[in-house]
Amino acid sequence: MVDKVAKGHRLVMQNRELVELTGILKVQSFDPKEIVLETELGILSVKGDQLGIKLLNLEEGLVDLQGSVGALIYHRSSSNVARRGFLNRVFR
Repeated sequence: MVDKVAKGHRLVMQNRELVELTGILKVQSFDPKEIVLETELGILSVKGDQLGIKLLNLEEGLVDLQGSVGALIYHRSSSNVARRGFLNRVFR
């Protein structure tokens, strides 16, 4: 079995039509209006129209998306929120 080595997360977008991503762990959901990806740095939602996956190689952590991109949204990690909430309670 080959161990995955963390290579970081990178996002390159060209003309809001092509998005090249690295550091992708899995595709959580996919439809032409929204693609939700799990990255090494958390959950990323790509919203738009006529979205499609041009390249998918999860062993290398690579995903290329195409379509009309309207928004890129990184969601807060639930573990970070819980940790921050605990520290806020401790230091009140």
